Amino acid sequence: MIVAVLAAGMALFVWSGAYNVAASEPHSALVHWLFATVRDRSIAARSQSSEIPNLTDPDRVKGGIRSYQAMCRVCHGRPGEKNTPIREGLNPPPPKLDSDRTRNRTDTELFWIIKNGIRMTGMPAFGKTHKDQDLWSIVAFVRHLPNMRPEEYAAMVKEAGAEDAEPGSEHRH
Repeated sequence: MIVAVLAAGMALFVWSGAYNVAASEPHSALVHWLFATVRDRSIAARSQSSEIPNLTDPDRVKGGIRSYQAMCRVCHGRPGEKNTPIREGLNPPPPKLDSDRTRNRTDTELFWIIKNGIRMTGMPAFGKTHKDQDLWSIVAFVRHLPNMRPEEYAAMVKEAGAEDAEPGSEHRH
């Protein structure tokens, strides 16, 4: 009986439209905690990998800059950059990739996130358009990112010929 009443109450809540899904409004603390917990547990449970390439290889790090510039920087930013208009409009906001939140993730978790994306966050699944080796290069670059100065980032972008890389231009069908 109690289950039926709870189910009916939940159905009424959903049907009523009472919950505001606007990206311009923050989630309540309870919803934020629930989503974050589900996200983090799901990623941890699915991100096991048997083989991690050498992520400190300078060529692998350099290999990730072009993809990062084209696909990641518009939401996650670059060293010294304030929030982009797209980042400002996302809810939840994407993490800055030099943050403790990102540093505390394992390499396999970062790879899994880049490859599979995260529903209802704006994080796309790049595994559909990129090879695993390319995704590992992005992980290598993200690991290098916290130690970069804006000038170093700009020099790497220029060296890679990625100054004009448009968001989404680094994919192959």
